[in-house]
Amino acid sequence: MKSVFSCLSVVSLFYIVCVSSVLTESVPIPENVTVKSLDMGLVLEWDPPLNTTNQLFNYTAELKAWRDYEPVCVRSSSLSCDFTNKVSTFGLYQLRVQTELHGETSDWVEIKEFAVDKITEISAPRVELSSRKGQTEVDITDPPMRRRNLRDIFTQVSYLIHFWKEGEAKKEELITDQNRVMLSNLEPLVNYCVEVAVLYNKKTSQFNNMTCVTNSPSSAVEPGFIAAVLLVSFLVVLVSVVLIFLAMWYSHKVCRIIFPDTKLPENLKQFLSQQSQPPILSAMQESTQLKEHFHELRIFQTEPDSSQDKQQMEGSGIQTEKDECCTGADVTQRSEEKSETASTTSEEQHLLAE
Repeated sequence: MKSVFSCLSVVSLFYIVCVSSVLTESVPIPENVTVKSLDMGLVLEWDPPLNTTNQLFNYTAELKAWRDYEPVCVRSSSLSCDFTNKVSTFGLYQLRVQTELHGETSDWVEIKEFAVDKITEISAPRVELSSRKGQTEVDITDPPMRRRNLRDIFTQVSYLIHFWKEGEAKKEELITDQNRVMLSNLEPLVNYCVEVAVLYNKKTSQFNNMTCVTNSPSSAVEPGFIAAVLLVSFLVVLVSVVLIFLAMWYSHKVCRIIFPDTKLPENLKQFLSQQSQPPILSAMQESTQLKEHFHELRIFQTEPDSSQDKQQMEGSGIQTEKDECCTGADVTQRSEEKSETASTTSEEQHLLAE
């Protein structure tokens, strides 16, 4: 009897062990468990167990920040769990997930400890293009973060810019830390395409969608054009100076023809200078001063008597003689003046005849 009871106990124990092992293996673990972080978000993703297409599983995901795990997604049918609101920008975290089926659970699938800022990916920046004065301006806007700003999280942020002519495979590369860049030395009226990525934490973000724009004509003056303008200006000034000189020279010749500058003989100049003065004035300047002739006149006064009357009569006679003498002298002087005037007139006629 004791032997029979021993055999039954051994069989029961073996059955319990087999059933427990079957139940444990009947709930498989989730497959391809991965952590994804985009723009400082944190999501745990997984795939359903293999060869279980006809079964509906639930999943529980937990987060460990300090000591113990904290459940975030409990008995959820989703194949992902978002931990973004449970984590901070800087910190170390662990995640795990398990499968549930009919009240039974699988083993935990754990993710090693990590920091969100070290594993996160950055999405593509927003890019706007504009062209003016022969240059294309690239305006870059940082992608929005799930937590804080990009430059608050990463101290060194720069941009990788690729630009090329539309239709060509060769791309030019430019790295800058400015979010507004001017692309110079581009051909005018040519379509250029641009794509930009963010450089951060020794990693590269996604590139934005290709953006194209037509480069505007350049407003810069080329050196050849400046030289041509200077040459044309010099020629214009030279021709103007020559024309002005010729115009002045011909004007001078015409004036000489219309108003000739001839020289008169010296004798004619002298005659004309004499004719410009009145004849009487010329004669007076050339003639010598006439000598004046005069006679002494004496007047005597006596008492009125017979003898005085006689003397008065004699005096009257004397006075008459004196007057006649004076009259003769005046006639003589006038005749001399006439003779001098006649001689002057004859000299002038002789000069005219010459």
